Amino acid sequence: MTDGKACAMTTTRRRAAPEEIVSVRTARTIPAGMGAAGRKAWWRRFLHAAGNVPSLLAGMVLFLLMVMTFLDVLLRSTLNNPIESATELTRLALAIIVFSSLPAVSYKGEHIVVDLLEGYMGPRLRRILDLLVNVASGIALLWPATRVWQLAERTREYGDVTEYLNIPQFYIAWFIAVMTFATALAFIARGIVLFIAPDAIGPYRSPNNPAYTPPED
Repeated sequence: MTDGKACAMTTTRRRAAPEEIVSVRTARTIPAGMGAAGRKAWWRRFLHAAGNVPSLLAGMVLFLLMVMTFLDVLLRSTLNNPIESATELTRLALAIIVFSSLPAVSYKGEHIVVDLLEGYMGPRLRRILDLLVNVASGIALLWPATRVWQLAERTREYGDVTEYLNIPQFYIAWFIAVMTFATALAFIARGIVLFIAPDAIGPYRSPNNPAYTPPED
């Protein structure tokens, strides 16, 4: 009681500000301005992060390979006792490094490209050529990926293992097959993206694009 008057207990409920929308499922505050453009940007960031995972794996394995090589040389020189499985581990590490890098390198177009005919083509014809070449490269990779998977299954049935560490060989064969499939999909996706939105991956090689630097003669 205050001054002879009863104070009624009232409960107030916070209303979301106009610039906020409270998500019931995630219990997080999502900016109201995040419409289709915001979701598209988030999806691009997600794809970019997911595409960096194989590259991070390749970098980690390369670092471990460097450390192993250093220790192998050190033990060989000082104690005359090298790492017996160094050769075997080096082969496995090289397979992981190479095939982990293939999907990202293929999608970003960081592989070697011979452009003998592009000087005689216009921008639209170049986009069509990129579509055909990348899609054809992706389709061509499907056969070796399928073949490696079949060899991995046969290796698993035979129970083949590595010489020193007795690691089942089908594990690395499975990895090579999966990464080859991913590289095929990366080539196909690159061809489609370059045809629909040429600058979505990077500066498109067109004389009309100021961000593109043509090769020197």
